[in-house]
Amino acid sequence: RSFMMQRNNLVKIGLWRRLLEDFRLLSALIKDYWKGEYRDVSLGAIAVLVLSVICVLSPVDILSDFIPLLGQIDDALILLFCIYFLEKDLKKHQNWKNNRS
Repeated sequence: RSFMMQRNNLVKIGLWRRLLEDFRLLSALIKDYWKGEYRDVSLGAIAVLVLSVICVLSPVDILSDFIPLLGQIDDALILLFCIYFLEKDLKKHQNWKNNRS
């Protein structure tokens, strides 16, 4: 039982690390795109990112933000979907950056 709890904790830590790494990669991709250094981003990825930002910033939510914790779930799910959809473009950008060095 102790082994399973430790394993679950490691999985959770790994998931958080990957999520943080994906957001770091997204930040670097946006920065390089904004500066005009990297343009190999699909139109679909740009659309998903823009729509995700609009949805998260929009005052209209599926679950009201006034409900503690539950109100942020729909925003978190939108961000997770966005990161999932952008995974291919994030990895492509990371490879481009690694090959530049």
